[in-house]
Amino acid sequence: MDVTVRGHQGILIVMRFLTMKGPFCRNCGIALCREMTGNTLWQGWWSPFSLFFFTPFTLIWNLAARIKLSNLPAPIPGQPGPQLDPGKPLYRRPAVLGALIPVLWFLFVTYRSMSGA
Repeated sequence: MDVTVRGHQGILIVMRFLTMKGPFCRNCGIALCREMTGNTLWQGWWSPFSLFFFTPFTLIWNLAARIKLSNLPAPIPGQPGPQLDPGKPLYRRPAVLGALIPVLWFLFVTYRSMSGA
């Protein structure tokens, strides 16, 4: 299936947008989607615009791509060409802890505003 998987890196005042386009089988597409989404969860929040705009939209776009890829049939054994191993689900990877970054930032800002600082 032709699908685009996106990644985002926020680096203080600059940002980096990553895309991988192409026809992917289910296994290769899911592996790529998990990898780029995991990297975005860990590296995407470090710029003000990334925190509020680009990283959340990138994660939503990848979720839509992941749903499309999940609807594909499993590859048939013996097909030509190597296929990537999808690996562990995203929630079982250490990169998912990056989702705590915006939560901690929100708690910090809330605490600072309530304490009158």
